[in-house]
Amino acid sequence: MNGTFGDLSILIVEDHDFQRMVAEQTVRGLGVSQLMVASDGYQALEKLEKNSNADIVICDLDMPGMDGIQFLGHLADRNLAKAIILASALEPSIIRTVEDLAVEHGLKVLGTLPKPISLERLRELMELYFGDEPDVAPRQEVQSLDFSEAELEEAIENDQFELYHQPKVMVHSGRLVATEALCRWHHPSIGLISPAHFIPLMESTGLITKLTYKLFDQAIEQIKYWQNEGRAISVAVNLSAIVLSDTSLPDQLFEKIRANGLAPELLILEITESSLIQNAAKALESLARLKMKGFSLSIDDFGTGYSSMQQLNRIPFSELKIDRSFVKGACSDKTRKAIIEANIGLAHTLKMSTVAEGVETIGEWQLLDNLNCDMAQGYFIAKPMPVSELKEWERSWVSQLPITPPKSAL
Repeated sequence: MNGTFGDLSILIVEDHDFQRMVAEQTVRGLGVSQLMVASDGYQALEKLEKNSNADIVICDLDMPGMDGIQFLGHLADRNLAKAIILASALEPSIIRTVEDLAVEHGLKVLGTLPKPISLERLRELMELYFGDEPDVAPRQEVQSLDFSEAELEEAIENDQFELYHQPKVMVHSGRLVATEALCRWHHPSIGLISPAHFIPLMESTGLITKLTYKLFDQAIEQIKYWQNEGRAISVAVNLSAIVLSDTSLPDQLFEKIRANGLAPELLILEITESSLIQNAAKALESLARLKMKGFSLSIDDFGTGYSSMQQLNRIPFSELKIDRSFVKGACSDKTRKAIIEANIGLAHTLKMSTVAEGVETIGEWQLLDNLNCDMAQGYFIAKPMPVSELKEWERSWVSQLPITPPKSAL
């Protein structure tokens, strides 16, 4: 998504006259000309209905009549805004709950603003509006399309699916040590499409297994490329519950790795907690045999499910990924910081490495360094990119690292 602040349509919802005036001046100070203001939720909804929605709504929470929480519900139900910023002086625990609620409603939450509104903080949050991956077709367009099973199978056969790599770097040194490989579909007429729009159908039709093995080949090819350069850089591939339930997976994957002369631990298999619930016995069999054969296992979205500790007790993971929902805002939120610290301590006690997801600011990077987190990934470091762009990204990243690493680390 490309654009400038001047292109944005903004709505401010604030019941306090002085705070509303400050917010309006601050927003205009960033060059926004399409600006609406409302003193309560009812007035805000009326303006949005009349003016064809808004790009960003900056919303107070504690308001008389319809409070901000109720307003967000209406906003989501009527699809009246593309993104929201919460502006509130309420305690962080309440704001955190409202953020989660908004996400559950399907709203894009850019972040929170303390009062009075800071120009620099507002600029940071509004820049996140343009932070969507530019390679992904707009959600509205993709949702209106239905892909047939035959179309998906043809796309697999014609190698239209490509792995995009998001770098994972050491927090202390900034050194590239791995990437997470994320699937993109090069649709011949639509362009690049993100996995959320085709993976569910792949799973329901059983094509996900065929696709995954194709993606394994791409990941192995990249690992081998780095090995030929004398570098041991890992690639992480996400595993669907359906693929994980195939007990032939460990043998087939080991044969692929051995045929290419690679160490199995360089291929990281990322598993979400939810994928472990389905066909648990077969999934556990596959995971135990994968680990026995030397593959690295990573538990993704840790702490967002209902049985995190049980999974750590049952499965020999080598890596724990701290979910982005805990990283975001952790610099100013004691609860999130405590959760990150506890997860890092737990992982290290269990001899597991840690990866923080969704790192977007220098402050979050520094906090993770202070908390002794091993690795990080996120837009602060890099967005997912084609293989062809990795070398240039690394050259640029090393030249402007946020820390000064020891020379031996690079």
